[in-house]
Amino acid sequence: MNIESLLECQERGARARILGAVASDNPYLLRTVPDMDPDTQQQMREAWAFGWTIEDAMRRIDTGFYGFLIRDEALQQTHSRVA
Repeated sequence: MNIESLLECQERGARARILGAVASDNPYLLRTVPDMDPDTQQQMREAWAFGWTIEDAMRRIDTGFYGFLIRDEALQQTHSRVA
C-alpha cells in the first residue's frame, strides 16, 4: 500500500464526515474487498476512520480552526458594541 492510497482514503473519510456520515459508516468495517490482503484492508479502514475523526474534531465548537473563528467573531462583535 502506498502513501497516496492512504491519503486518498483519509480524504474519503473526511468527505464522508462533511456529508453527514457517522463513524460506523466506514465502508471498510464490514466489507471484504476482493483481491485485497487483510493488512491492506485494515490500513484502509484505519485511514478512513482517521480522516473522519480529524474532520469531526475540526467541526466541534471550541476546538480547532472553527472554534477560533467563532471566538474571534464574538470578540469583534463585543468590541464594536463598546466603541
